[in-house]
Amino acid sequence: QRSTLCMSTQVGCRQGCKFCATGRMGRVRNLTTDEILAQMFFAKKICRLEGLPDVSNIVFMGMGESADNADNVIKATEILTTRELFQLAAAKVT
Repeated sequence: QRSTLCMSTQVGCRQGCKFCATGRMGRVRNLTTDEILAQMFFAKKICRLEGLPDVSNIVFMGMGESADNADNVIKATEILTTRELFQLAAAKVT
């Protein structure tokens, strides 16, 4: 068993896809690296408190377009895949 976390990278999104409520609201701002990582901290806590499997996979498919916040997403990914920190395999982060 595993838990997959769908992470957001922005508040809103500039892409403007007609089918997406996030796109219709426009981009408000990029999330910082710390805000991206905070999602993982809270997800791990919820998994622990609810007796769910620990987060073993991450997908950057939440609010926002990851490529539009590439610098912070890359920094967060480097931290998430650091052995001494979150210990995620790079192949488990998409």
